[in-house]
Amino acid sequence: MFRINGSGSIIGNLDTEDGKINGSGNVEGSVKAQEFKINGSGQIKGGISGDNLTISGSASIGENLDVQNVKIEGSVKIGCDCNAESFYSCGSFEINGLLNADNINVGLFHFKSRVTEIGGGKINVAIGSSTGFKVLKTIFTLGIYNPVLESETIEGDEIVLENTIAKVVRGTNVTIGRGCDIGLVEYKGVFRKIGDAKVAEERMV
Repeated sequence: MFRINGSGSIIGNLDTEDGKINGSGNVEGSVKAQEFKINGSGQIKGGISGDNLTISGSASIGENLDVQNVKIEGSVKIGCDCNAESFYSCGSFEINGLLNADNINVGLFHFKSRVTEIGGGKINVAIGSSTGFKVLKTIFTLGIYNPVLESETIEGDEIVLENTIAKVVRGTNVTIGRGCDIGLVEYKGVFRKIGDAKVAEERMV
């Protein structure tokens, strides 16, 4: 078990079963952990690998993130790719590479999220929490906040998007919802466009 309570730095790598940063922590190398939590602020110069990662606050990961489950309740910047079985975010993220996960569930709040490319099985991007906060959804509808996800390419089996800007969306069944601006949609099964969604070109393949 490893803990930083307050502030601390590691000059090297961290290999632990259960790691947590409560406050502010820096790791000059990489992290390998079955369970790793950041409550506050964490900067990892290398990558993170293991089973479960939870971020409540802010984090910066210099290289790849390779874990089974990712839960973001704050903000994170990832320098390279993010590979996981399950990716859940109810905050904001910036990924300078590929986000690849079987299940991707993104709740957009009042910050912009960016990722170069998304690949997955089920991909759901919605305004506010996936469980739905009526007050937040009302605020977004009134235009007080305009959270958005930006990506070059989104590919998956089942895709449902809101407030998403992308050049290309490819999938089996694709739903483009309100606030979306998509250049090209390629689909094999069912395609739906809802509300004020903008799609420049749609193509069944």
